[in-house]
This record gives sequence, structure tokens and C-alpha cells, in this order.
Amino acid sequence: MKDAVALSAVVALVMGDLEAGRPAREMRVLMGTTAEVQAWGADEPTAALDAAFRELTEVDDAMSLWKETPLVRLNREGGLDAPPGLLAVIRSSLDVAAATGGAFDPTVGPLVRARSAEERARLLPLVGYGRVSIDGDHVRLPRGAALDLGGIAKGYAADRALEALKRAGASAGLVDLGTSSLGVFGTPVEVEVPGRSGPLGSFRVEEGAVSSSGGAEKPGHILDPHTGEVARGVVLATVVAPTGIEADALSTALYVRGVDGLPMLARRGAEGFVLLDEAGTMVMRTTPGFADRHKLALGAGVALR
Repeated sequence: MKDAVALSAVVALVMGDLEAGRPAREMRVLMGTTAEVQAWGADEPTAALDAAFRELTEVDDAMSLWKETPLVRLNREGGLDAPPGLLAVIRSSLDVAAATGGAFDPTVGPLVRARSAEERARLLPLVGYGRVSIDGDHVRLPRGAALDLGGIAKGYAADRALEALKRAGASAGLVDLGTSSLGVFGTPVEVEVPGRSGPLGSFRVEEGAVSSSGGAEKPGHILDPHTGEVARGVVLATVVAPTGIEADALSTALYVRGVDGLPMLARRGAEGFVLLDEAGTMVMRTTPGFADRHKLALGAGVALR
């Protein structure tokens, strides 16, 4: 269950909504994607951006599976005194896993690495968030289990970067991690609903985080932890939440559960929508009140139900 960077949101600042002028802005390649940070109003904008990128780098250095990190050591050794950031994300991932009935489950690591459906079926008994134990700061995994935090770490990283901008005195800020995980404060943003041949609509977010999970550009990268099979119920799942760590994990869970997962968002203080292809018609189903609160505008040929 990797973070879904496929059908991602494209963000444009709402012109005229911020009086602080043009933002300080920088893009770097981090966490396997292009990370963009924007800041308004900081007395030392370069220092503010650097502080935000330090937070992103620290998260990557703790939770990447593509280099030697504490998470890699935990998976290899089966136990670890986890550093604070990693421990916080593991705790949050287990909390969301329980709240979503396992639709989001960080223990899908063995399935993600499997090369075939047959291998995933064989490894499925290794999956189960309830088998992870935490004692103080020590995390222990059962033999053969492995954590994959790709569906939550970017949201956590965006949260930390935004907090760094606030500490640096920014009056507004935006962190966009590959456009699948986005956080903003102090200024509205317009988020496009992406489609294969162009935007299908847009909605506005004034404060908080947005995460989108979809499979069109990278088929098969989101797995149902219950079955080990590729999740195929919806085209796109998007969640708006107060924090990135919640939005990120919940968008994966919503993609797995589909329309039936919409009620779980309200229980977590979040909202959002799923996009479905119903007999060739693109249909959006949202949580109650989403369209009005977020000024949802849909393109021609997209139905709201």
C-alpha cells in the first residue's frame, strides 16, 4: 500500500485572497517526488524554506524504504527503539488502521514487495496491524512482518514542514509533496480534480490538508490489506482533513473501501469524495455538505450524486 501519486491534485493559489504579495518558493526532489514549499510573510524567507525542507528530509531519513533508515532496520531486525518521529507515525498508522477496519494497514509491507498475485496470497497471513506491539518507544514485529508507511509518511512530513514555516514567522504557507499530499495554512487554494484528459472540476481548501489516492497512472499499487488483491473499486479517493497525516492515511483507506468508506471520514473529523466510472459516466459521491463548504465545481460530463 504505497502512497498514491497517480490521479493527483493540481493546486493553484486563489488570486487576490492573500495580501502578503508573492511567496518565497522552492522545489526540491525529496521522498521520491518533487516537493514544493511556499511561504508568505516570513522575515527571513530563505531560512523559513530551509527549515521546512529540513523537516521533510528528517522524515525521509527515518521512514524511507529505499535507503538505510530506522524503518528499514525495524523491518529487518523485527524490533527497534524507534526515534520519536517514526514512533509517532507508527502509532498514528495503527490508530487509523483500527478506525478503518484495516482498510489502511501499515503491515502490508510483504504484499507491496511481492511480485505476483500468487506470492501476495502466500504472504497474506503476515499482514495484520493488531500484531504490532509497542512498549514505550520499542516497536516489535512478528517474524516475517514488515511496515510500509508510504501511505501516511508524506502527510506527516507535510505537517512538520508547515509547523516549521509557522515557527519561522510565515503568515501563510503551502507544502505540496508530489501533489498527492498537500497542506496549507493562511491562504485558500483551488484544487483541481484530475482526469485522464484534463481537470474534471475543482474545490477550495482554506486551511488543512488534502490527499488523493488513485490508480490510473500506476495500476496495482494500492492493495486491499484484507485480500492482498489490487483495490479497484474507485477511480480516485480524495480526503480533506485538519492534518496531513490523517488525510494521507484516510485517502488510502477510502480508495480501498470505496463509497462505503465515506461515513468513516466524519468519524475522524474529515470529509471528501470518491470518483467512480459508472458505465462510462464519471460520478462523484461526497460526504454531506462537501460541495457547499468547498465550493465544488464540476466539469461537463461529471455527475454529482
